[in-house]
Amino acid sequence: MVPYVIRRSGRSRRISVTLDCQNRALLTLPKRATLKAANEFLGECGDWLVDQLAKGAKTRSLLEYLRDKPFLTLNGKKNFVSFAFTNRCPYCEYNIKTSKVLLRYDPHTVNELRIREALKKFSKPFITQRLQTLCELKSIDPPQRVTVRDQSSRWGSCSVSKGISLNWRLILLPIQLHDYVILHELAHLKEMNHSNSFWGLLLSYDRRSHKLDQKLDEAGREIISLGQSAA
Repeated sequence: MVPYVIRRSGRSRRISVTLDCQNRALLTLPKRATLKAANEFLGECGDWLVDQLAKGAKTRSLLEYLRDKPFLTLNGKKNFVSFAFTNRCPYCEYNIKTSKVLLRYDPHTVNELRIREALKKFSKPFITQRLQTLCELKSIDPPQRVTVRDQSSRWGSCSVSKGISLNWRLILLPIQLHDYVILHELAHLKEMNHSNSFWGLLLSYDRRSHKLDQKLDEAGREIISLGQSAA
């Protein structure tokens, strides 16, 4: 059994299914498609879903992930990550001239929670500044407030009070996806739904938004779970 979520989209011409970042089947329906048709389509995709789940990335620690992919997105750039030791709590050092990040941690007591908190703290000023930069580049009125949090399943959210919350794991995403998430939430400042008007506005911010939305689902299955086993 695979849990599933249904969403309707004015852009869709047919029923489609993908796996979201929580390994749920995400069924996208055209506006006039029936739930009966959606369930029948999902049943036909059973073997494909099982294969995709079997191929899914195994849960890795943040250190394992960064050693395999030692890069963080900061200030709209790809920054190389290296590692060093300390007997203190984990922390990050940033060299703006070389675009390099040094992650220090205690090798004798590797603690996933503390490494997650170090990266979360480190990410906040960079994500906040990048949002401000994108607002200036796209001539968007900035939100009332910006917070960087440790969401378990979302990349970001926008409240009716015009506040935006972003997942610290944005720094683990490639540059295009990192910025796409921010622009997606900025579009919600004007369109608090996923209507045709919303997607049209987002397209005006980034013409690649349709493709990036699909790529974000793929990246999310590996990245958004990182550090959650420490909770």
